Amino acid sequence: MLSRIADSLFWIARYMERAEDTARILDVNYHMLLEQPVTSYRLRWDQLVTITGEQERFFQCYQEADARNVFEFLAFRRDNPNSIVECVSNVRENARTIRDRISREMWEEVNGLYHTVSRFLPEEEMNVGPHRFCNLIKFGSHRLHGVSDDTLPHDEGWQFLQAGRALERAEMTARIVDLEYQKLVEGPETAGAPDNHQWMAVLLSVAAYESYRRQYHSRIEPQRVAELLILHPLHPRSIRFNVGVVQQSLRAISAGGSSAGPEAYANEAERLTGKLHESLMYDRIEDIFSRGLHRFLVDLQKTCRAIGEQIARTYFYYGVVA
Repeated sequence: MLSRIADSLFWIARYMERAEDTARILDVNYHMLLEQPVTSYRLRWDQLVTITGEQERFFQCYQEADARNVFEFLAFRRDNPNSIVECVSNVRENARTIRDRISREMWEEVNGLYHTVSRFLPEEEMNVGPHRFCNLIKFGSHRLHGVSDDTLPHDEGWQFLQAGRALERAEMTARIVDLEYQKLVEGPETAGAPDNHQWMAVLLSVAAYESYRRQYHSRIEPQRVAELLILHPLHPRSIRFNVGVVQQSLRAISAGGSSAGPEAYANEAERLTGKLHESLMYDRIEDIFSRGLHRFLVDLQKTCRAIGEQIARTYFYYGVVA
């Protein structure tokens, strides 16, 4: 497979996952704001910008991180490379450059989503709230991945899609758990005492609320939230699950579809991924907390970025910051 095709497939998945994750946190945060006194969520809009890593750019454009400014910045600003509309545009551009290597159905889904998003009027959406726009992005992402699973051969190209999506999702979950846990448990008292409602918002942000209820049958407890989102082996939003998907995809790519031993690795990206997955398999949440959750998640995010860089160096022939 040509490196430019692998590159485009990898980033189609990453940009689409980035758009969906941003839509989720915007939608959940807005609805939690409606259900609680404004003072309880005074700091949460700042936090959404922090999760996306765009604090400096945001405060160059706005003086205050309120609901309207954050929604505009994360959803519609063209000068924010991680805004939803820019991510969808990048998905379409990457798909356009490899139009002959993806299915007609996949191209139609990407192209249709792009043109639908382009017709939204930012001022109108900010007046009615983010739910309609965010739902479009979430279900557009689901359709895209469903179509790609059902219409593309599950070869190297499909594996790059899986790896890109899982790597982006693992890193985003780590950011959300890190920032939310610091704010709700380790943050200053002025931020408000952590409560069941706020932890429910954390779980809803990563589509894990119902899974938590089925798993624990109890009130929402911070340590159990962290355990589910970091170490659960089967939940599709947990860090462990997604690192495992990246590992499987990289092995399939380097082995050409043949099975390799669990101890084998063909390149640095596989070594880093395997090492991280092993630690997530054998660590307990008590071990992570004893060493420091924040430190663990910061190191994990650095490892995810390093994996992205090594994938690029190995398969795309240039270095990138993931």
